[in-house]
Amino acid sequence: MKTTNRLFILMTFFILSFSGNSYAQETHTITLYVNTSTVDKHNIDETCNFGQESGVSNKDFTIEVSLGDTIIWEGVSTSSDEVLVNINAINHEGGKNVFDKNKLPGDGQVPERVIRTVVNGEPGDEDKYKISFKMSNRNGTFHIDPVIKIKP
Repeated sequence: MKTTNRLFILMTFFILSFSGNSYAQETHTITLYVNTSTVDKHNIDETCNFGQESGVSNKDFTIEVSLGDTIIWEGVSTSSDEVLVNINAINHEGGKNVFDKNKLPGDGQVPERVIRTVVNGEPGDEDKYKISFKMSNRNGTFHIDPVIKIKP
């Protein structure tokens, strides 16, 4: 009897451990790489990227996430360690809004970034959004617009 109870408890523990790990939330860091020495509002696609494979445009760059996942958007200068790239907002542009608001503000830190958890959506839903960023060596706000997709 005792052996049967122990075996049952042990099997229950393993099943619960496995099922909890198979649905664990992930943290995705999306890094925007910016050539801060040459970027302007007319050459963003040539001077900025997410480290994606060649042939994938910035507007087609897609991150796949699950409900409960956290996304961190951060910016990095590829031309100077002295220049900060601040991600100051994420704005919902179209499709299914997978967040709790249409506009997600930056965290106010240095460098600034945006951190948010995915709370809405069904498998296959896509959220077209706009990243707004500023640089410490240039005036103005710049924009780039990738995609978030809910994993099937």
